[in-house]
Amino acid sequence: MEKYASVILAAGKGTRMGSPEGSEIPKVMFKMLGKPVIWYSVKAIKDAGIKRVILIVGYKKEMVEEYMGDEVEYVTQEEQLGTGHAAMMAENLLKGKVETIIVFYGDNPLYKPKTIRKLIELYENPPAGGEKPTIAMLSVVFKDPMYWCFGRIIRDMNNNVIGIVEHKDCNPEQLKICESNPGFYIIDANWFWENGKKIERKNVQGEFYLTDIVEIACKQGKKIVAMPVSEESEALGINTLEQLTDAEKVLKEKLK
Repeated sequence: MEKYASVILAAGKGTRMGSPEGSEIPKVMFKMLGKPVIWYSVKAIKDAGIKRVILIVGYKKEMVEEYMGDEVEYVTQEEQLGTGHAAMMAENLLKGKVETIIVFYGDNPLYKPKTIRKLIELYENPPAGGEKPTIAMLSVVFKDPMYWCFGRIIRDMNNNVIGIVEHKDCNPEQLKICESNPGFYIIDANWFWENGKKIERKNVQGEFYLTDIVEIACKQGKKIVAMPVSEESEALGINTLEQLTDAEKVLKEKLK
């Protein structure tokens, strides 16, 4: 059995990008410095040492498959029913064949391999005497969380992670929380295949949110840990052309 596989969610449309070509290509195929967004996401996880990469594709999937070729494997999400549903698409391919899955969104291309390796280390080797987590995730503390519109990480009085509330579902108090969820998870695979089916469409969007696995794990008494990224820009997600431009600026700085 393999130790790790990565599942990258890359099935979405580019309509929210606000450009004429947005409806013609998947969001992950918008380019930064001449290469599509998904190329950077795959490179980051492979540079972190994860060799098996599965892309969950959907809209205009042939464009992704033609560009990425046999560098990765593909699973098709025929209906866009949400991120939880998308991640579960990998079950038939990976169940019983991999111990741990690393799930993240293909339009978050700026994670540093060093940060990913650090989270893997936290997942594999919790602090002395600590319980191995069922979920280890990244977090980001934004100066302006309202601009990014990420889900907020909810903690209890003892600073334990107990849930994630998507931006559109937040109440006024939750919107003030600066610690946000960029959507990068390391998850015990067997636990996920069993519990991913329990996700419900209890949200504004009427979708199966992957973020609900945190609440499910919490209610079962499972250990969940959240580790901050090294810098705010590392968690940049691309939903608009402005954010695409921001991501290109970060890349240019790295290349200097």
